[in-house]
Amino acid sequence: MTGAAGARLAAAGALVVALAGAPSEAATVRGLAIGVDEYASLSDLEGAVADARDIHAALAEAGFEDLTLLENGEATRARIGAEWRSLLVRAEPGDTLVLSYAGHGGQEPERVAGSEADGRDEVLLLGGFAESGPGTRERLFDDEINLWLLEAGKRGARVIFVADSCHSGTLTRTLDPRAPARVFRNAPPYTIDDDMLALDPPAGAPDAAGAEHPHVDFLAAAQEHQSVPEIAVPDEKGIRRPRGALSWLFARAVRGEADSDGDGVLRRAELWRFIRENVRMASDARQTPNLTPNRGEDEPVLRLGSTPKGEAAASGGEASGGDAPAPDPAVRLAVLGADAETLAAVREEARRMPERVEVVARRDSADLVWDARRRELVTRMGDVAARGAGLGDLAGAVGKWRAARDIAALSARGPMRLRILPHDGLHREGSRVTVRLEGVRGARPTLFDLSGNGVVHFLYPLPEDPPAGGSTEWAWEFEVTAPFGADHLVAASAESSLDSLNAALARLDGRPAAREAARLLAGAAAGASGWSSGIQGLFTAPAEDGQ
Repeated sequence: MTGAAGARLAAAGALVVALAGAPSEAATVRGLAIGVDEYASLSDLEGAVADARDIHAALAEAGFEDLTLLENGEATRARIGAEWRSLLVRAEPGDTLVLSYAGHGGQEPERVAGSEADGRDEVLLLGGFAESGPGTRERLFDDEINLWLLEAGKRGARVIFVADSCHSGTLTRTLDPRAPARVFRNAPPYTIDDDMLALDPPAGAPDAAGAEHPHVDFLAAAQEHQSVPEIAVPDEKGIRRPRGALSWLFARAVRGEADSDGDGVLRRAELWRFIRENVRMASDARQTPNLTPNRGEDEPVLRLGSTPKGEAAASGGEASGGDAPAPDPAVRLAVLGADAETLAAVREEARRMPERVEVVARRDSADLVWDARRRELVTRMGDVAARGAGLGDLAGAVGKWRAARDIAALSARGPMRLRILPHDGLHREGSRVTVRLEGVRGARPTLFDLSGNGVVHFLYPLPEDPPAGGSTEWAWEFEVTAPFGADHLVAASAESSLDSLNAALARLDGRPAAREAARLLAGAAAGASGWSSGIQGLFTAPAEDGQ
């Protein structure tokens, strides 16, 4: 399936909004949140149940009461179907029904020939799923859910469907084996033997497969060629917990963070911008949402209930509705290939770093992994952050990693559309890349780079650059050169002048001062009108290094 179909599940998780007229003040929001971590025949997940709890809690905090939460073994095919049908019975015209699913997805040969453009059905796999026997019943097909959406539309209800799963994606970039193990929400290829699932009406029925719904908005968590990883986000105590980026950010949007004008109404353009750019920043560009349709930007999607904008915490944790911000968690650093003397030196270096750094013994709990023999620093997301990084480079590299996280958090409410072209993968030495900005405000943007070792490179505007203004789209071309690893391009714009910020960043040029650059950016954002910023990883390697 593709986004053009509009009414079907994406091949990489989707948020679908069926609009039966704008949400009114009198309309009710009703919700069914589903999360499955525990699987009988597939690898377990870690953050799917927490995703369902986050969305359920966000809706409750907004004042909505008709809410049901199904976790793990409760989320059977029969129970989900019964709860959805009950929700439809209670729904009144104009109501909004929120249906969310977090768990594994799969893909199978189409049950009805010609019903799918790619010849395959997308499937949500429940905890009791198995390839043979009674467990074959524990799955939901895209065409079935499409029929659910059709029925809701016929009743005059709006539907928000959040499916945080992946069906057929691969990796945007290779995962470095030294990184902590990653959890992905797509099942490996499987074959159904002795299928005991009989569908009535059958999946792929003409009235479902051929339907295109003008009342459906579609927001996919990733492109078809991308897998969807679980990410680590801090809870209200500063402890990092696994989550799906789409669910985590949707819950934050319900809590008011996407409501950029503060009017208590979440509009399509606000939701699009918030989810699209923040998913990319949270996943280090391993996910890129696919959003359709590109129309009706001012149409309301959800009235945000009784939670005033700004009262919700930004941490997104299991109890993320508190007023206090999450504590600043320590950076967890694991070390590979070090003798006792080197490890002691790393601990002493960590003690002197400006950041709180905890040297941990287990890679699976680390944010960063330093390979002492190969002199490389690897991120939790599986990218080489810095190559040629010795003990003396660790402070700058760790500071850069932390600065990138701080800038992503700063940019969350007003994210800028920032892209590295032609792709988000690994770029080799000598290749050329384009940095593209969209939605720029003011006369001209600010652009700088944070290299993997924390060195700041101020790129635009330089003194020799002529004055320019008026354009909302900008692009620069660069050649990939050393040092290699994970650079991060940072852009900002505002309706007010950024001359002071530019002058301060220019003074940092060529210095390992990533954290200072992040602080300058935060200070400029606090005093600027119409602020927008963004950060995008540029992952580079020598021409030939075996990867």
